[in-house]
Amino acid sequence: MDEADAQKGELDQGPELDVAGVGQRLASYLVDVIVLSVIYLALVFVFGVPTEEDIMSGGGDFSTTFYAVYILMVAIAIGYYVYFFGKGQTPGMKLVEIKLIRADGIIPVGYKKGFFRWVGMEISGMVFFLGYIWILIDKKKQGWHDKIAGTYVVKA
Repeated sequence: MDEADAQKGELDQGPELDVAGVGQRLASYLVDVIVLSVIYLALVFVFGVPTEEDIMSGGGDFSTTFYAVYILMVAIAIGYYVYFFGKGQTPGMKLVEIKLIRADGIIPVGYKKGFFRWVGMEISGMVFFLGYIWILIDKKKQGWHDKIAGTYVVKA
């Protein structure tokens, strides 16, 4: 067994991992939410927001624009997380000095695992946020999204 295989085995077992704390993970997530919120607000500023009168009257073209902006924002959010997870760090993770690694030790994790981690984040939040709360009780501090994607969040 060479050194790379030995290191991969250590990662799978977990004793050598310097996993990120819950506070760091939450702070990085909040930074990412703020970044996406600024993008959303810019889109709303450009395209406008529906008034109560627009909503009550059915909205016409404005309603179509509102849904188009919503769909665009969802696509941007998915792209944001998949891209940055694939690279190993979101801007929030970079700010609080944590990163994403694969369970087998490979860095960066890649876009496929980044996509699965995003899907896992959606699942983690569906049932009373249990997938996120799981980080508090898991000995390797993995949420459901980490387990689904086969990733760890570690100190950078």
